[in-house]
Amino acid sequence: MTRGFDTPARTNTSDRSHGLATSRAVGKIAESGLFDEVFVPPAPGDAGTAIGAAATVHLQASPLPLSGIVGACYLGPSFAGHLPDLTRWPQLSELPVPGDPAEFLADQIAQGDIVGLFRGRIEAGPRALGNRSILASPLEPGVVARLNDTVKYREPFRPFAPMVTAERAAEYFTLGQESPYMSMASGVTALAREQIPAVVHANGTARVQTVTKDDNSFVHAVLESFARRTGVPVLINTSLNVKGKPICGPPDMALECLAESGLDALLLEGRWITK
Repeated sequence: MTRGFDTPARTNTSDRSHGLATSRAVGKIAESGLFDEVFVPPAPGDAGTAIGAAATVHLQASPLPLSGIVGACYLGPSFAGHLPDLTRWPQLSELPVPGDPAEFLADQIAQGDIVGLFRGRIEAGPRALGNRSILASPLEPGVVARLNDTVKYREPFRPFAPMVTAERAAEYFTLGQESPYMSMASGVTALAREQIPAVVHANGTARVQTVTKDDNSFVHAVLESFARRTGVPVLINTSLNVKGKPICGPPDMALECLAESGLDALLLEGRWITK
């Protein structure tokens, strides 16, 4: 039931740039209590019109109902069957992944590695949501400076966003609802300020991504594995690219990113690539 306005309990919002200011505005609406839930689609800008155009064509040409869009954000291509060898990158080497890949990745991050994660289909929209991401521990001293200086090659004031298991999000963030597409800036709790200040922006917010098993089972497993090691179910999540380049699409772009940046390693469709 909505409170204050005679409007639907679920509202959509969109913005061309959908930058930090917009994320903060959406977060304020979500935290205001005016609506039961605020929904922002994963591709809310001009690029998202392609999804609407495809939906329109489908509805006009097919007798079948439209399905598979609600909650879908991994809509791009997958390259699992087209992985290159490493001959183009002699500085890179492949090591075996012992045991469960999610446990192994969480362990490496807990030890301080900054790791690229490339798996499955590419995310739709402007945010990396775990399939084309760079992951790092928010507990690691100096991690923000290291990410900006040696990995992303960008200004030192640029913030980084957290991803968290949806089950424990309320321990760290005050948003009060899920935010699966990293589209809302949430207030933070005292525990977040104490344990993970690396993801708290100067204005006291964090553009959070909540992750469930249904959203992304692998990333959810990584977060749970990291929490078992550190007590904290939160990782830094930024896009798998460097300044001035798009998010890595095919695997050769990810390998270039590893070779040319300060990334420690890349988990490429289950292959552990280091340098």
